[in-house]
Amino acid sequence: MSTVLDRLRKFTDALADFRHLVVISSVVFFFIIGVAFFLVYQNARVMRDQINYDFNQQQLILAQQAASQIDANVEDIEVELRSLKGCLETEGLPFCEGALEGALERTRRKGLVEIGWADADGRILETHSAEDVLPLDPRRIQASCRWDSSGKMVLGPLTVENPETKDLRISGLLCTKVRLRDGGEGILFGRLDATQLVARSTQEIRSGRTGYAWVIDETGMFLFHPERDFVGRNAFTVRKERKPYISFVEINRIMKEQMLRGEQGTGVYMSGWHRGIEHQLTKLIAFTPVRGEAISASHTWSVAVVAPISEVAEAVHGVYLRHFAAEAALIVGMFVFGLLALLYQQRISKALKERVKQTEADLHEQERIYKRVVEQATDLIYILDLDMRIVLLNRHSVETFLHLVVREPEGKVPADLDMTNPENWIGRRLDELFPAEDASFMRRQIDRLLEQQSNLFYDHAISVRGRKVHLSTKLIPIRDENRTIYQVLGISRDVTEKMEMDQRIYNTEKLASIGTLAAGVAHEINNPLAIILGFTDLLLERFPEGTPEHEDLKMIEYNGKHAKKIVENLLAFARITEGLEDTVDIKRSIQTVMTIVRNTLMTKKIDLVLDLPDGLPRVRGDDREFQQVVFNLVNNSVAAMERGGRLIVAARQEGDWVRVSVTDTGTGIPDRIKPQIFDPFFTTKRVGEGTGLGLSLCYGIVKKYGGRISFTSTSAEDHPDKPSGTTFMVSMPVWHAEEALEGANP
Repeated sequence: MSTVLDRLRKFTDALADFRHLVVISSVVFFFIIGVAFFLVYQNARVMRDQINYDFNQQQLILAQQAASQIDANVEDIEVELRSLKGCLETEGLPFCEGALEGALERTRRKGLVEIGWADADGRILETHSAEDVLPLDPRRIQASCRWDSSGKMVLGPLTVENPETKDLRISGLLCTKVRLRDGGEGILFGRLDATQLVARSTQEIRSGRTGYAWVIDETGMFLFHPERDFVGRNAFTVRKERKPYISFVEINRIMKEQMLRGEQGTGVYMSGWHRGIEHQLTKLIAFTPVRGEAISASHTWSVAVVAPISEVAEAVHGVYLRHFAAEAALIVGMFVFGLLALLYQQRISKALKERVKQTEADLHEQERIYKRVVEQATDLIYILDLDMRIVLLNRHSVETFLHLVVREPEGKVPADLDMTNPENWIGRRLDELFPAEDASFMRRQIDRLLEQQSNLFYDHAISVRGRKVHLSTKLIPIRDENRTIYQVLGISRDVTEKMEMDQRIYNTEKLASIGTLAAGVAHEINNPLAIILGFTDLLLERFPEGTPEHEDLKMIEYNGKHAKKIVENLLAFARITEGLEDTVDIKRSIQTVMTIVRNTLMTKKIDLVLDLPDGLPRVRGDDREFQQVVFNLVNNSVAAMERGGRLIVAARQEGDWVRVSVTDTGTGIPDRIKPQIFDPFFTTKRVGEGTGLGLSLCYGIVKKYGGRISFTSTSAEDHPDKPSGTTFMVSMPVWHAEEALEGANP
């Protein structure tokens, strides 16, 4: 009996131990399942949040690009207005009337719909506007024009025009005060269509599949929204009017506490519609302010890019469903299915990792796209730290700055270092790369930017392979999360061609005006001058040579003939716009001039080098006038080589042009007088040795036949350590027989 009881007790104890094991195993299993559920939930939540964050960062980049483009368009309009202001202050309205219309045409697509000139009381004197735009109400000038104490342009209050029609427009005025040469004042204004301005930069934005952008101002008014009915309405009220049963507390808070204060950030909010589909949904939003000076000085515009969070959630929604189904099956299948669940979890994790990897690859691809945009930009784009170390620069910057690098032994850059590789620029300070004066100039600009804590604009010039390049530069501070400036973004635009074009237009118009004046003056002087010389000749016959009277009369005759020569030059200058269309044999004309001046060159100890190939085509022009151009250029070169030197006259065909160059080794033209070199009556020769009309005549003759004339010069005065000399280039269009046939058969 005791033996049976002992066995029964052992069985009972074993059964109890088994139940305990089952209970303990079950508790451990469910604990593991609970931990697994928790970890999976955490993993899914973290992954969802990360994807939402990355998506919002992409939206923020789109918003920043749109804001930068708006800023750039406003800046282009400001540049046009500043250029017009300079024209009005120096030349006056009649001279600049065509420039007003040209500026409107260039900036029309960027949002400028009207440009005009008003007096100090706001009365409009001249205006140009787009065809579909009614002229500005003069009362808005006094009410809306703004500028700060330094005279910089500030965008005035916005006005909603035609609010009840499809032609609704939100406009503001960019104004600047202009002081005329006669002491009077006026107002140059530009009427900016804010709706068109922001729509140009935002209407094509697509975030994800269906996301879009909208823009509000500091009052909460929509400047742009895909829902056309929203434009011009208050964002705080128009949503509630459409969907009164939805709470817009969060988006209203974001707009009020962040966007209207000019802050940048991201968030989530509830909405009641999207792309024509009306239902309650959650959206991701990224927003950034427009930071341009003209706008930020009086307005706070904010660009927002939004997209439904469902577009992001769809990417992982299926994963969530399969995961929870697997966990439910795991409970039913106990330990066996636990192993399958583990394998499935690994599979899901791999899929999520691939998704994250793909997202990162997409981000890297976008980064590569941005880099390509920067590399292919025609502007010079570079980033410096506060010690002037180069952090980044694009290819165009390398190609331009390459010619400024000072190599060993004069500088610190190794002579054999390949500076065409952008990587060799990174980390180097400007004072290690460039001449001291260029580096110190940039140091001063960075200090100015740090002092004013905002964007800095300035114009300057650099010398690239002996050619002066004019740059218009904008320095933009780059701030860290504490709003502290730690780097500087520089964007420089080559405006040399624009400046040269403006100067050529100015010279042409000035020559035409002075030519008319010169003709009148010459004719008025010529008649009394002929009488003086005639009577002087009669008096000379009455007095024998050697008498005081005879000497006095010879002096009168000498100066009278000198005055007659000046009159002849004036008449020649006045006739540069006349004459018949003809053709010129370049080589023969140059050889004719060289025959005339060859003896002079020999007596002046000047070596002549002619490079005139055979077969040069004929060009448009007149033989006599072209010889006059070459003679004047050679004569100036001879005057610049008082101690002898070398004169090179060459001609080359370049496409549809024949280029003639006259190069000397004389003293060169100082930088201070280069802008005046083609001005009539400007001369550096001594009194009585020149009239100052030689280069003016050359300029007029060349322009008359559609040619171009320019020069490069290194003067001993500005660069005593370099060889001095000057080269004048004259380019004339090739004459084609087809042109003659077209002229004969109109």
